[in-house]
Amino acid sequence: MHPSLQKYHFSLRLKITLLFLMLVIVMMATIGYLFTVRELDLRKEQMKVRMERLANNIAAIRSVETEDWDVYQTYIDNQIKVNPDIVYIAIFDDQNRLRVHALNRDWLELESSRPLTRMEQAGIIMQLDQRQVAAESQRDFERQSVQIMVGVRNLGRVNIGFSLVDLNDEMKRNLQSNLLIDSVFLLLAVLLALFIGSRIINPLGKLTAAMAGIAQGKHGQQLQITSRDEIGKMASTFNYMSRGLQEKQIIENYSRELGVTIELEKIARFITGRIGAALRARAGLLFLGGREEAGRFGLVSAWPEGPPAGARLEIGEESIALLLEGCSARPLTTLPDHAALRSVLLAECESKGEALVAPVVIKEALRGIFILCGPQEPPDYSEDEIRLLDTLLSQGGIAIENALLYEELAGQERLKQEFEIARRVQQSLLPQETPRMPGLEIDAICIPAEEIGGDYFDFFPLDEHTLGITIADVTGKGSSAAFYMAVIKGMMISLTSIYRSPKELLSELNRRLLGTMEKKIFVTMTYAVIDVEQRLMVFARAGHSALIRRTGAARVESLTPRGISLGLAGDGHFEEHITEQRVRYEPGDLFLFYTDGISEAMNRGRQEFGEERLLEWTARVAGPSVGAIRQELLERVGEFTRSAPQHDDITLVTVRALQ
Repeated sequence: MHPSLQKYHFSLRLKITLLFLMLVIVMMATIGYLFTVRELDLRKEQMKVRMERLANNIAAIRSVETEDWDVYQTYIDNQIKVNPDIVYIAIFDDQNRLRVHALNRDWLELESSRPLTRMEQAGIIMQLDQRQVAAESQRDFERQSVQIMVGVRNLGRVNIGFSLVDLNDEMKRNLQSNLLIDSVFLLLAVLLALFIGSRIINPLGKLTAAMAGIAQGKHGQQLQITSRDEIGKMASTFNYMSRGLQEKQIIENYSRELGVTIELEKIARFITGRIGAALRARAGLLFLGGREEAGRFGLVSAWPEGPPAGARLEIGEESIALLLEGCSARPLTTLPDHAALRSVLLAECESKGEALVAPVVIKEALRGIFILCGPQEPPDYSEDEIRLLDTLLSQGGIAIENALLYEELAGQERLKQEFEIARRVQQSLLPQETPRMPGLEIDAICIPAEEIGGDYFDFFPLDEHTLGITIADVTGKGSSAAFYMAVIKGMMISLTSIYRSPKELLSELNRRLLGTMEKKIFVTMTYAVIDVEQRLMVFARAGHSALIRRTGAARVESLTPRGISLGLAGDGHFEEHITEQRVRYEPGDLFLFYTDGISEAMNRGRQEFGEERLLEWTARVAGPSVGAIRQELLERVGEFTRSAPQHDDITLVTVRALQ
């Protein structure tokens, strides 16, 4: 844009209107030219051709070389009568003398009405033949001249002067009519452009205002734009993004606040209130039950109000099986026991509006039921809202599990309680099976040094072709380490669905842990994202052991991008010291994720196995599968330590790229 125009603001509405007007003007001008100017020019050319043909006819008559010039007078007089557009016809001899002529007096403006003599007519014709006419009449008068030839002899010429007044007048009338029609069409074009511009600009204005609201932190806005064009698609995309941002904010706040307490009553009250508010419910009820009483549940929390304290639910095996199927929320009416459930619910749940029943699953067992009474007005809950409910309850289930474990073991001796809680928590943290991902062969194992430990690994299928892998080690052992791993697992469940960048995920995890972990506790972790379609691994390392890679050519390398442990530094220091590394791999490449329980394994002489020995054995190991490779490496470690006791947890995740 020219600098002088940059200070002006041209709205999109104005641009659309001007563009529409320009198109209409070009179209009208083209139509006017084709059907007015061009048409009349063609008729002028046709008249010239007709006059030329007439002149040729007269010249052909003269070519017989008769000396009687007067015999042509009658012929040209008749031509004047039958061709009212002709002003004069003049025949000259080879000496340029006017020998025969005819004049149409109707085209002359004479002062007298008396008949003209032949001499007077000849004088007027000579003036006209030399185009001695008024300037304003020049464009209304034309002449055609044809030579009279006999062989190579020139006997003279025939000149015909004719008028274009009628054609020019017709052109003026047509142009005036076209201008009037063009004016009407331009007015209609302006109105139509304003209408179309409004149809386009108004939705864009709503979209712009909504985007500004998002920038100010007003998440969850929804646009009511029903058009089925690109703007409608933009609105749908915005609504999806807005819901996603709102869910992200809800999950982040929920996950952060959930790890603050371990008391069951506070956790239950927090879960019920947060879920009810997030999903615009009229009421939320949380029932929990014991392992020994399958299908029997007692009310532990109600939001905002609920049945009297001590209210209980009892459901049958069929309803339990339905709730455990997919572990997802479902409408209350789909359960065989819905009548019994309604008997203890709020009156609001029995009126219009959907009620959802969601399972609280712990250790693959139904340990609780969450009932959500929907908004007063339909429609029912969407799939996105049901998925959000499942996500929040999944995280809440881990917190409830921890709280229940603490309550169940409250009367036992402290050491046993610590071991039991930590063992159950740690078992629930670790995957029960390795994921199946096309193009990858995966194996994992965790061997605690004591009954419980602080090592942790996990897998997070992000989509059909992307897998997240993490391995971590909490300082210390026992129940405290296992508890923090439970907190980390809950955070990882929410963060892996939000962040694809390992660096960003570890940075956010560090920020959350700083507010919940004791100062003497820290965590080392490696998190990697593998895209099997691009054969690309992106990973970041928070003070953890190196990632070992062996290529198909048996070349071994130790990958150690910068990074410090989680829970040690805040105020941006963690982000400054962590980097991501991208690794393109080929079929046959082998990756080892491990904890320092392998590299620091010691024999009775207090000698460590060491990373160099681990790299050496990695280069030499040749098992047919990753399970065999893992077994062979652990046997090498066992041969080194022999009968020495294991002093630290051993965790090993083995990943090999397939053809």
